[in-house]
Amino acid sequence: MMRKSWFKRLLLSYMPVFIIVVTFIFFIFFQLFSEQSRSEALNANKTLSLQAMRIVDTSLKVIDNMIVLESINSEPLNNFFRAAGGSDPYINIRAVQKLKELINYYPLIDSIYLVRNSDGYVLSDATNAYIGSYPDHTFIEEYQVSKTPKWTGGRSFEQFKMIGGKQVVSLVRGSPYMKNDLGMIVVNVSVDSLNKLTEDMYESKVSFIQVNDASGRLLFGSEAKVEKSELFSEYTSGYTGWKYGSGLINGGYVNAVSALYNLWFAVGLIMIAAGFIWMIYVTRRNAKPIERIAERFSGYSLPVSGAGLWKGKPDEFAFIESAFDHILEQSRTYQERYQEDLHLRTRYLFHQLIEGQTEISLEKWREEAVRLNLPEPLERFRLLIIEMDKYGEFCRKYTAGDQNLLKFTLRTVAGEIAMRLNIRIWSEWTSPSSLAVICFEREETDDREGEVLARFAAQTLNWTEQNLKFTVTIGSGEGIYRIHDLPKSYKSAVEALKYKIVLGENRLIRSQDIAGTSNAEVYAHLGEIRSIIQSFRMLNIGWEELYEAWFGQLKGSLLTNEEIFNLMNYLLYNVGRELSDMNKEFYRRWVQEGLPMLTEMLEHGSSLEQLRFEIKQELSSLFESMRRHQEGRQYTSMIRDICKLIEQDYANPNLSLEMLGDRFQLNPKYISKLFKEHTGQRFVDFLIHVRMREAVRLLLETDDSVQEIAEGVGYTHAISFTRVFKRIMGVAPGEYRSDQLRKANG
Repeated sequence: MMRKSWFKRLLLSYMPVFIIVVTFIFFIFFQLFSEQSRSEALNANKTLSLQAMRIVDTSLKVIDNMIVLESINSEPLNNFFRAAGGSDPYINIRAVQKLKELINYYPLIDSIYLVRNSDGYVLSDATNAYIGSYPDHTFIEEYQVSKTPKWTGGRSFEQFKMIGGKQVVSLVRGSPYMKNDLGMIVVNVSVDSLNKLTEDMYESKVSFIQVNDASGRLLFGSEAKVEKSELFSEYTSGYTGWKYGSGLINGGYVNAVSALYNLWFAVGLIMIAAGFIWMIYVTRRNAKPIERIAERFSGYSLPVSGAGLWKGKPDEFAFIESAFDHILEQSRTYQERYQEDLHLRTRYLFHQLIEGQTEISLEKWREEAVRLNLPEPLERFRLLIIEMDKYGEFCRKYTAGDQNLLKFTLRTVAGEIAMRLNIRIWSEWTSPSSLAVICFEREETDDREGEVLARFAAQTLNWTEQNLKFTVTIGSGEGIYRIHDLPKSYKSAVEALKYKIVLGENRLIRSQDIAGTSNAEVYAHLGEIRSIIQSFRMLNIGWEELYEAWFGQLKGSLLTNEEIFNLMNYLLYNVGRELSDMNKEFYRRWVQEGLPMLTEMLEHGSSLEQLRFEIKQELSSLFESMRRHQEGRQYTSMIRDICKLIEQDYANPNLSLEMLGDRFQLNPKYISKLFKEHTGQRFVDFLIHVRMREAVRLLLETDDSVQEIAEGVGYTHAISFTRVFKRIMGVAPGEYRSDQLRKANG
């Protein structure tokens, strides 16, 4: 009973203060709101006038510019003005068509007519006559003397007497432009059309717009008589000279109401003073019971020395405050530790799932999901890996703090995009450059999930590229139905990303897109590399074609990143090996400059196109230096002729060093030595390489038997051909043909 009495006493004591303050705030609020609304209305009214002027001026300028351009460029109009006396129907018809075309293209135009000075002939879109009989002859005669590029004020234009006139503003332009000696073009714009441009911009019951021409006559807008004091804004167009005025209807009443603001403010001050006096009285009356309660704490010692003192005196409220601060600090510390523990447990569980190091059941996962605030598992799962492209460049470009912020942003955005697409995901960073994402899918919506996954990937890729200034590539693993198969889906996503350098960055790579696809045999590319290096060593300009063709094959071969880098290293190794047998200066330049630069490029290379460009640029520079050096050496031309002869006559089984010696009048052994020095390859190895290259082409492009192909490339016995082919290509000719056909057919 005592508690209720004390509650009612406090409530009734402070209620008058509450009522006074609320009443004052209520009136002040509505007064401030009224004043703010008035201020905003005035600002909006000023903007209204300015916007109306800009809209009208812009519309008229567009028409003016169009007329100037047409007077210069339009063939029908120029033909009309240059026509001799009399009227050519064909010229007139084309001119009328042009006028109608302009009217249709610019709906503001009400009518256009042309006046030809040579004979006083007037032609409009609806009629034709001579100046003396044309209804608008007074206007024509006035402006024939002085043509103005400005728009006229409002005037009545009458094209047909039986229809009557309408209010228009007119633009007069001479033809041709600048000279103005052949005639003039008169464009009439209806005042009603200009009025419609602005009438939707304001509420006629609240505000008004009046537009007067240069002479002060009303063009359009509100027709009511407006006092000067009711105009809140007025602008004069520098283009037309028209005046645009706007204001609020009943503006005088609004000003009178706003004047009451000072009265309400004075009443409010009185109410505050009354409330303050009443509060002091009530506080003094109610302070005694609180003081008695505080006295009961004075006998307790505080937990912290000095915590219950204020200016050297005991302070019971400081004691209570200190106790509460101590409790809150303990609670905050506990919450921080708990949240940190939850984060660590979440990451630990994620890594256990994708690495297959846990035997957690579906029910146990659901319990953990509730405890750790994770998405609940569904019927099917899929792993995605969002890998940052050019991560080395990313680390060099940003500080550690910026890197963490951008990674946090990427993860957050991926979650928001998934939420918008109604996808459940769980993402964690598994490496500095890779964000692993578990997608939860429903079994009965396979097709839709595939579409939604593609949309999720596309939106993530686009947003990252446009807003974070770097790109990512997404590897998609296969869909699985058991928790214990999550490592399998994760591994397939990792495998998909291994083809990024061939398939390209900033895209989605699905595991099913590469699954079951036979990778091109690496050793088949080794032969292409040897052909390129051989042509390069022989200073054959055709090496570039072989180089480009080989990279074209790489783009379609679907090799992994590791296989691509191995082939590039093999290419660089062969370049160095060939150069080591040649001029020491070239080899030194290669070892000290070219090779280190290309090796570093390989370490940071991100695309096949980048590798192609960088390596070709260095080899081209080296090729030009070698070519200039070799041009001064003896026998260079002869070795080139021998290489061409081998390329053309490889099918001759009698092609040998002895035959070349007879042909070039040199000792066969000396030819062999020169060939090795200039090409870096023995004659017989070069001949075998040419024959095997042609044999591969015949195996893939024809149905000829192995015996026929052997004879076609210079071998009299198929056994010899098969033995050499197997030594070079790794398999017999028949097996090679079968393997390639099987790969081509999937």
